[in-house]
Amino acid sequence: MEISFSLVCPCNGKLYKSAATLKAHHKSQGHIIWEQNKDQKDLTVKINRLENENGHLRRLNILLMEKISEMKLI
Repeated sequence: MEISFSLVCPCNGKLYKSAATLKAHHKSQGHIIWEQNKDQKDLTVKINRLENENGHLRRLNILLMEKISEMKLI
């Protein structure tokens, strides 16, 4: 029985026969552009999540401030 590793790049789904050919592909312009686009999409998703969380925290802060001011009036 033989065990082998599959060297597949997610940018194009191609199978590479050796680590050297995969490494050479990683240096190619096509892979670099794909990687930059992926990083940009990941950052956009992270920014959106942080903005949503920030908005939620701001709303909670407003509610807390209203509760505090109500307590001061009593």
